[in-house]
Amino acid sequence: MTGDLVDGRRVLGFGHRGTLPRTQDGGEAAVRHGDRLLLDGDERASGPPERSIDPADHPTLERAGRPPARQLDDRHVRSASDLGPGLVAALDGLLYGPEAPGYLGALVDRLVSDGHDVWLAGGALRDLVAGGDPEAVRDLDATGTAPAGAFLRAVDEVLVLDGDSAELPPLFSPRSLVCSVLTVHRDRRALDYRGLGLIGMPYPATGTDLSEDARQRDLTVNTLLYDPVRRLLLDPLGRALADLGHEPGRSEGLLRLDPPGRPTEPVTCAELLLRAAKFLIRWETRPGLDPTALRAWAVELPADLPARIDALDGSPDEWLRLATLWEAWVPGGPTAAQAESLRAYGPAVSGLLDRLSTPGRGTDVAPATESRSPEQRDRTEDHHGHAPPPPPGRPTGSARPDQGGGL
Repeated sequence: MTGDLVDGRRVLGFGHRGTLPRTQDGGEAAVRHGDRLLLDGDERASGPPERSIDPADHPTLERAGRPPARQLDDRHVRSASDLGPGLVAALDGLLYGPEAPGYLGALVDRLVSDGHDVWLAGGALRDLVAGGDPEAVRDLDATGTAPAGAFLRAVDEVLVLDGDSAELPPLFSPRSLVCSVLTVHRDRRALDYRGLGLIGMPYPATGTDLSEDARQRDLTVNTLLYDPVRRLLLDPLGRALADLGHEPGRSEGLLRLDPPGRPTEPVTCAELLLRAAKFLIRWETRPGLDPTALRAWAVELPADLPARIDALDGSPDEWLRLATLWEAWVPGGPTAAQAESLRAYGPAVSGLLDRLSTPGRGTDVAPATESRSPEQRDRTEDHHGHAPPPPPGRPTGSARPDQGGGL
């Protein structure tokens, strides 16, 4: 757990190298065994060290970290049954219901039996808690304490036992550490998983801290987690349920848009603005939508945000990625009326819209197949929607876009 000690150094979380020691073969097995333990000081390296995550390899290990069950007080944990008579059935049905892929519930059970915590997250959870229709859920986002390699190993073993899907390996993105389990016919993703977010690392990494993960999400309403074993809703920052209208004094149907953190890293800010714009367009006629806090943050961002992205190493790749995301989220771009409404959110938004709508500025959109990669697809309304890591040497910002299928 984050906070444990190894040789007196604090455990941060887990990285992934995707390689095996030289004496062993690579290939698919390398991905499954690529987890690496991160300790204090590893945030200054260009990549994860060759350090095992097996506790047996660390005889000095001190269990000083807090497991997730001890990280939140009672005010931030609610029984799902308290929020509505049909909510538990709707949430459980996503994993264990007759329409759910048979291996999803088995996968959750396997991870729990291996000692990991796993939670549903992202847009599907947000929408169901807000009273949405379970039939509208197309795919799921999840997060947990299992690092990427451990998750993929569990998927492999569960799929081997499921004759209908054993031939379909999961997808894995080393850039984002998102693991995607497909439906039997590969027509869509059934589940996107990424471990809990870890702040301040210059390379992809995950941790085990619930509050740190929540502070990296795009909006407070996307910070909710659902424990399908205990049937509990976790609200790590104590704001999500209130912003969904589930607290005294909040109007029913409320959807308050508010970034849980206040990121400053230019690319993180740009992606968060574009994600927020996607929601503003999607929900422009939704009763109860309250973007006041979002607008207050956006108008204070520097007007030269595009120029600050230009000044970064790897800026052409960042612009291409942002353009690809924007086209996937708002195909064809906003209407004139929508663009005018978005410009009211400040000069940074206006600058992004101008840049992304100007041909020949290094923002040609990638082919459609590229835009469906795990770290880019519009799933993650995703809990998993972490912001992808910057180039080595440039630490990540404080906001992690909502991970997966929900946004």
